[in-house]
Amino acid sequence: MCAALSSSQAQTDRALARRQQVLDAATDCFRRRGFHGASMAEIAKTAGMSPGHIYNLFENKDDVIAAIVERDRDEIVRRIQETLDGDDVSSAILGYIDESFHEPERDAEAALNLEVLAEAGRNPKLAKVVVDSETVIRDKAMILIRMALGPAAETMPDDEIEARATVLGALFNGLMVFTVSQPHLNQQAAARVMQRVVRLLIEP
Repeated sequence: MCAALSSSQAQTDRALARRQQVLDAATDCFRRRGFHGASMAEIAKTAGMSPGHIYNLFENKDDVIAAIVERDRDEIVRRIQETLDGDDVSSAILGYIDESFHEPERDAEAALNLEVLAEAGRNPKLAKVVVDSETVIRDKAMILIRMALGPAAETMPDDEIEARATVLGALFNGLMVFTVSQPHLNQQAAARVMQRVVRLLIEP
């Protein structure tokens, strides 16, 4: 029985590893060529596997794109949870602003995220994935806002908390856009101003 369970777990782990391999390869291809410019054959070649193997894991390219969006969502939720688990939520949020300007993959992630939003505007299936993912992130961010506000959050209407979480997300998403549209932005000055604005959202 134990051997069977171990074998089943090993197969699951291999499938997950291959799935991540495909998503990493697809992310690289999409960043370089866009969703429509990158073919499943190119993704397969980058991943080092046959197209048929990819189709065993994903139905089509739309499913690959959706999986990338969901993986990014899970990473953002993980980061928020890390902040919630820390000793000082407000300081962690403000500190993350500086970190976001210096992430090594920031430019590449910005280009891919803009590609996702553009495609979501044309593709109802992907639009639903994006909306659902943003809803999960916003709900988690609302917990973050409540934690940062402390007792003051108890007398604050839910729609105020939701609005603050939405604006907080918009600020970070805006930084993503500026990475592409304003590559020579004075990042230190922008970080200082953003921290002042964020304090209005997370402090009583």
